[in-house]
Amino acid sequence: MRAIVYFGLLISSVSCTALENKQSESKIDTVLIKAPSVSEERELPSKKPIATFSLPIDDGMGNANNWKFGVNIYETSKTFEYKVQIQYKEIRTTEMITIPNFGIDPVVTIKPGKASLDCIIGFNDSNGLFKEYIQVNVKNEQLKFKKINSYAVRAYQRKLN
Repeated sequence: MRAIVYFGLLISSVSCTALENKQSESKIDTVLIKAPSVSEERELPSKKPIATFSLPIDDGMGNANNWKFGVNIYETSKTFEYKVQIQYKEIRTTEMITIPNFGIDPVVTIKPGKASLDCIIGFNDSNGLFKEYIQVNVKNEQLKFKKINSYAVRAYQRKLN
């Protein structure tokens, strides 16, 4: 009778160990990718700019014209789309940008560029690192809006045999 009990315990121990090994093997070879949990629609976009950059431009008359080089970024009803309003002296334009969906709420910021009338629009990735995206500057009295980097989010699944 004791032999049967020991044999039963031995079999149960071996099958649990084999099951644990099999589970740990599948965890090593499995890549899990979470579905984005951020809504594509923004319920209440802010009416105020979420990021601004502004430099006064000397007009030779004590800035009587209130000229500036300025960039303001506004939220839209779509979570990953933003409206960018740009001004240089009397030139004003509006552009739209789309930020990649990293599965987190986007954080869009503006940093100064290398030249005086130059700034970089970017965003933080899922690790919180600033990613340069769009350059806005003035060259030869012309306003420039240029995409300097492209980003994409890709997902893949590897099948195990």
